[in-house]
Amino acid sequence: MKRRFATTAMISTAALVLAACSSDDAADADTISVTTSIYPLQYVAQMVGGDQVAVTSITPPGSDDHSLELSPRQVTDLEKVDLVVTLSGYQAAMDDAIATTNPARVVDAAEHASLLDWETHVHDEDEEAADHDHADDEHAEDTDHAEDEHAEDEHAHTDEAEDEAGHDHSGVDPHFWLDPVRLAGLAHPIAEELAEIDPENAGTYRSNADDLVAQLEDLDEDFSSGLNQCESTTFVVSHAAFGYLAHAYDLTQESIAGLEIDTEPSPKRVAEVSALVDSTGVDVIFATSESEQSLVRALAEETGVRVDILDAGATQVDESVDYDELMRTNLDKLQTALGCM
Repeated sequence: MKRRFATTAMISTAALVLAACSSDDAADADTISVTTSIYPLQYVAQMVGGDQVAVTSITPPGSDDHSLELSPRQVTDLEKVDLVVTLSGYQAAMDDAIATTNPARVVDAAEHASLLDWETHVHDEDEEAADHDHADDEHAEDTDHAEDEHAEDEHAHTDEAEDEAGHDHSGVDPHFWLDPVRLAGLAHPIAEELAEIDPENAGTYRSNADDLVAQLEDLDEDFSSGLNQCESTTFVVSHAAFGYLAHAYDLTQESIAGLEIDTEPSPKRVAEVSALVDSTGVDVIFATSESEQSLVRALAEETGVRVDILDAGATQVDESVDYDELMRTNLDKLQTALGCM
């Protein structure tokens, strides 16, 4: 009898385990799978999708997002997910993988974020800032103006001008997410894709998108007011990731290297930045990640200034720190560096 009872108990326990596993599998089947190329896109997708989505970034935390490499399995997995959110033109490996697998649904941030040309940031910044009213959400108008100005004057930026600056000034600047309002432009396109996948929860996705837009607009207002009255408007950073932030809040970004992390700055550019630090009273040089601190440490020691990190946010190094907190930390550091009141 005891033996029979034990056997019956084991069968019952196994049945419960199988039932639990089946429930988990069913729950997983009901969850929408979303793969994003970088963390800021993951953040938007998660905030819009809420509990109905499982979102992952294909770029590992703390890695060089500019030089993403994908395994064959990561590539083929793109065929299986419900939605891919990417930024075309930023990571060649991701672009190639999407072209190869042709996922069922793709949201391309480049189609919604009004990307600016890097030359626009460098050469036309003062002119655009005079017409730029970020608080009134004139991003689109400013972008059109910048692109028109660049088209009219595309032959004016010669190789000589690039040599004088000492680093790369060409190409589209992909770092749009460092302007909260531009990032907010992804909320509703993602909500609409999720609504088509899961019509039953369409209202929830759209409501979540509204909430995220409002949150990002609040963040934008805090940046605008927090950087409105400062002793300086110039900050120095290891590579040129903060062009959109500078453009949005009437600041000047001076970078040691260009758009790419691995761009080696010329000796002339290093000398120019050193002279700028001496002449403007800059007391900190920002790296955009811990791995970049070595790039700026020698220059910082030479000029007698400190080194700190201004997080470019392409990857989420600490899972407990989300985009909003990351950006607010950046704001605090900029306010200290620029002497803002």
